[in-house]
Amino acid sequence: MINFMYDKLNDFGTLSAVGDCPNTINMGEASAERMTVDLKLPEGAITSATGITLTIKGCDSDNGAYANIVVSGAVTPEMLNDGYGLPIPKTKFRYLKAAIAGEFAGKVQAIINTYLGK
Repeated sequence: MINFMYDKLNDFGTLSAVGDCPNTINMGEASAERMTVDLKLPEGAITSATGITLTIKGCDSDNGAYANIVVSGAVTPEMLNDGYGLPIPKTKFRYLKAAIAGEFAGKVQAIINTYLGK
């Protein structure tokens, strides 16, 4: 079963250029372990032959120094068409951010998919 409902509170936001997504997610006492961060292209396309890269970062305070939790390999247009999601490993961080690197035209959106799988 796939979770097709996304919650606005799980949305890292939309980027039109590489960098950190605009929204920081405060996990509070919750954990995103076993969930994925899904990438969507609400408009435009990936323009880099090597794809784009998604990084999930964590920190203990909202404005502190964020450390990388997990970094994807190259995410290609074909992978996005198939429904790409980067699994989030167990982490102790309360605050999460997403960042996109690579070349794309239009917009890229990163959202936590809360479906835990089997």
